[in-house]
Amino acid sequence: MISWFRYDPTKESAALEAPALIRQGTTDLQIPVADARRLAAAKKGARLSLVPGMNHVLKHAVTPGEQRAAYADPTIPIEKRAVDEIRTFLIKALANFPQPSNQRIVPPQP
Repeated sequence: MISWFRYDPTKESAALEAPALIRQGTTDLQIPVADARRLAAAKKGARLSLVPGMNHVLKHAVTPGEQRAAYADPTIPIEKRAVDEIRTFLIKALANFPQPSNQRIVPPQP
């Protein structure tokens, strides 16, 4: 993964010809909301969704104790709003996205 650090996510996402949902929790300790806003601004037509109280692993976690538990306890459910938004976005995107051309997307190689 370290070889991927040379890529700028805003440039890479802007180049994609696919719909984009940028879903970000407001209590994510790893990725700040400002980064999600920059990513959404760089991608024409991107939809930005800020989920209050959701952390990096898509669970509700506001306090330090909730943050620790969210990472360690697999029984804590994923934020319902995030799941609903992702599901709705995917259904709409698949219904409206044109059939792929002969263009092949090649992921970066490590």
